[in-house]
Amino acid sequence: MKKHTLMLLVIGVFSATTIVSCGGGEKKQDVPTEVAKEKYQCPMKCTEEVFDKPDTCKVCGMDLEKITKG
Repeated sequence: MKKHTLMLLVIGVFSATTIVSCGGGEKKQDVPTEVAKEKYQCPMKCTEEVFDKPDTCKVCGMDLEKITKG
């Protein structure tokens, strides 16, 4: 009987440790830093607003362009 109790205790501790160390099954998705830093703006500068993703200008309808450093 002691072997069974010890075995259950070991399995329980192992299971709990595995679940905790794996974050409960949740996965975090890493966002590449290059994508996170990209900014877009209207090429006609209709508005000074800067966007995080490509879209169209709400004023003139042109496609937003990626802002380049320099």
